[in-house]
Amino acid sequence: MQPHYFIAIPVADEALKDFAETLLLDRHYKTVYELEEYHLTLRFLGALAAEEHTAWRQRLEAITQHVSPFTLQLDHLERFGSVERPRVFAAGPRYEEKLFQLAHQLNPEPSKPFVPHVTLAKKWNPEVTYLPPEHMPAVAVPVKEIVLYRIYPAERPRYQADARFQLRKKQ
Repeated sequence: MQPHYFIAIPVADEALKDFAETLLLDRHYKTVYELEEYHLTLRFLGALAAEEHTAWRQRLEAITQHVSPFTLQLDHLERFGSVERPRVFAAGPRYEEKLFQLAHQLNPEPSKPFVPHVTLAKKWNPEVTYLPPEHMPAVAVPVKEIVLYRIYPAERPRYQADARFQLRKKQ
């Protein structure tokens, strides 16, 4: 089986981790992300053959030369799935044009709309009836790089950096 990959912005933010810990998400969800796994997915790639992997690395190197660093404001919570039992619990960013431009460069014709979020937990525990709170404190996340992550389903952390690409355009 070929390794699976995705492109994302790393979000290893201590304030976000501290907030998530106060929610006791492990009581509500089967999978709770660790700080090293926090990310905002820009594009899921899936399995890549060696030549596709090389081509994506080259493409990411070229794209990041023309993107300047920016800041994301994570300021609201997102839930995906039913209201009573959301399958994904995440932090969402305030609208940032640079984020949407970057996502468009990586996936100009997406099969579904780009909904930026940082997953904190997933796979609702059906034995629980309590829902986490509706609000979160705002967290500023500097975006200085994008990462090509490789997925290791049986390891911790599950998502490990295969290659990092610094945003290099001068403002």
